[in-house]
Amino acid sequence: MSYPPSYQPQPGPGYPMPPQPGFPPPGPGQSRPPGGRRAALWLAGAAAVVTVGLVALTEDTGTTNATTTATQPVQDGDAAQPLQGRPGREEKTTEAAAETFGIPVGTTITHRDGRNVTTAVVRSVKAHREACNSLDVDPKQGMYVVVDVLVVQTKGKGSVNPLDFTFVADDGTSANSLSSMFSGCDDPSLDATDLRAGQKRAGKIAFDAGMKAGTIEWAPGGFGADTVGSWTTK
Repeated sequence: MSYPPSYQPQPGPGYPMPPQPGFPPPGPGQSRPPGGRRAALWLAGAAAVVTVGLVALTEDTGTTNATTTATQPVQDGDAAQPLQGRPGREEKTTEAAAETFGIPVGTTITHRDGRNVTTAVVRSVKAHREACNSLDVDPKQGMYVVVDVLVVQTKGKGSVNPLDFTFVADDGTSANSLSSMFSGCDDPSLDATDLRAGQKRAGKIAFDAGMKAGTIEWAPGGFGADTVGSWTTK
């Protein structure tokens, strides 16, 4: 014969919680720690264990924290490795200057002076053994070397003068346009004048020289100016 369970009062205000299996009842004056405090104590203990493990691992492996410092590219011999450009930025490149000395006849040489740009080209070279007019002033050095020149002012302002050009023979002797001013072989001659953008002048220059082989040097600005290029004659 079974009996109904005895009456058990429900916990409520003023009634203590009945003891649960596996947990001893609290003693007089004691209360169970709240669930939040119990969880905090467990987490603190776990963190302490992890910290001790990391310290031990660091001591065993000898690992230390390091700070990375940016350095300049390592040089290989005398040549340094090029620096890489930043993404999205165009790398600037510098082109080598075109050769302007000893170039063939018919090639244009460009001279830049600030914003002023002038070009010149020797279009042809000829030689005469005697005068080209009735004055019969024969060359003292052996021949008149005659060049046909075109000068163009492409930008800004500039000037043109037959004295800007000098003939240097292969034997080292030189001559300017004054050496053959009565030869008549420079007709039509290259006139001296100032130029503005878009203007051009063409004409001939004669040199009293001992041979045709040499170079025609161009130094814009006349006497004392720097030579900016030359053409080879044969």
